[in-house]
Amino acid sequence: MNRSIVILGAGFGGLACAREISRRAGKEACKVTVVDHARYHVFTPLLYEVATGFIEHENLGTSRLLMSGVTVGNAELTARWGVDFIEDDVEGVDWERRRVKLRRGAAMPFDTLIIALGAEVNYYGIEGMAEHAMTLKNVRDADRLRQRIHDTLHKKERGLDDKLDIVIGGGGATGVELAAELTMFLKRHMLKGHLKPEDFSISIIEATPRVLGALPKELSGYAADRLRSLGIRLDLDTCVKKVERARVTIAPRPLKPGESNDALLCDFRGESEKQVEADAIVWTGGIRGSSALEKLGLPLDSRGKRLEVGPTLEVPGKKDVFAIGDAALLMDPATKLPVPWLAQAATAHGQVVAKTVISRLAGGSDAEYRFREYPVIVPLGGKCAIAKVGGLTLKGWLGWLLKEFANLRYFLSILPLRPAIVLWWRGAKMYSQND
Repeated sequence: MNRSIVILGAGFGGLACAREISRRAGKEACKVTVVDHARYHVFTPLLYEVATGFIEHENLGTSRLLMSGVTVGNAELTARWGVDFIEDDVEGVDWERRRVKLRRGAAMPFDTLIIALGAEVNYYGIEGMAEHAMTLKNVRDADRLRQRIHDTLHKKERGLDDKLDIVIGGGGATGVELAAELTMFLKRHMLKGHLKPEDFSISIIEATPRVLGALPKELSGYAADRLRSLGIRLDLDTCVKKVERARVTIAPRPLKPGESNDALLCDFRGESEKQVEADAIVWTGGIRGSSALEKLGLPLDSRGKRLEVGPTLEVPGKKDVFAIGDAALLMDPATKLPVPWLAQAATAHGQVVAKTVISRLAGGSDAEYRFREYPVIVPLGGKCAIAKVGGLTLKGWLGWLLKEFANLRYFLSILPLRPAIVLWWRGAKMYSQND
């Protein structure tokens, strides 16, 4: 009798797990099903390109064209591996009968359950943020942001708006790469004679003293210099307090014990708060586990709303139930920090669990996650990026080249050679219009 393996989520971790189980199954009898609410798998590291893509002659098909460089149909992918795909929402789990409850379909029985439900935006309770700020978590978010910018540009052309002001909350990788590429996008409009330098402004609000604070100071400083050279304003040591329809209220970050206002980098440190006008407010300041996790009846950690697991990624007290990717909280015993929210980590999680699942079918031992430092690549607009790979750091054009190689490598990992190269080349050619 086939063992039923159900994977909840078709992100990086879920698909890596499905692909690895299929590859390793051999003679082991198992039926693998992936469930996800979305029809398409999205290569999220390139969402900023969808939000900022410049197309010379725009029409009703422009949005779909821009999305075509980052999306692959889930059913198309899983079918290649002999894995079933169901497009549906997870409503809960009947643990006694071991069945997943779906919104539209019948309950799915499982012998092994792999929870890979991903993450969603964390607004940290900031007043008005959820109602008025835009985000960049999926293709719909990217298209919405792009449409907002175009609508504002069209208003300016008709004399209905004086200036395009974009405020980005969060100076991590997403905020930095979005700000840089938005600037390139708007400078492309300048070359076409649609804008002047004084017609737009882009600023990043970051609560710490550095953008890309997780990277070494050398790379963080290089990124800050690059952003400022593009004309992007950096409001460091600055927190978002409130968001309204076209206004952001910001304040100096709280002082640490023993600090004075002189320690702050923000230029209004003597004031309690300041209001900034904005045509588009984009929040990239944090994520948390998917709210779908709250429907599973399992305990979540209080901060990130994730499932706490150990090196085997099995959920405590639930035999043959695993959590991977952004759904899993796995602490590194050496650093005492969680494994970062990275696609590479999610992929590694999926591969570890796949090994364990197949090993258990054959009566073998469990695999364990190997803690490591992952490469980090952050695009900085145009053909410029920074990268840290082990002890090696790359800046500028070499960093950009590594980014393109990393993108191609991922597409090759999920698609056959020709479709992978076609997908990568389509995106690389289309998104380079801003460069």
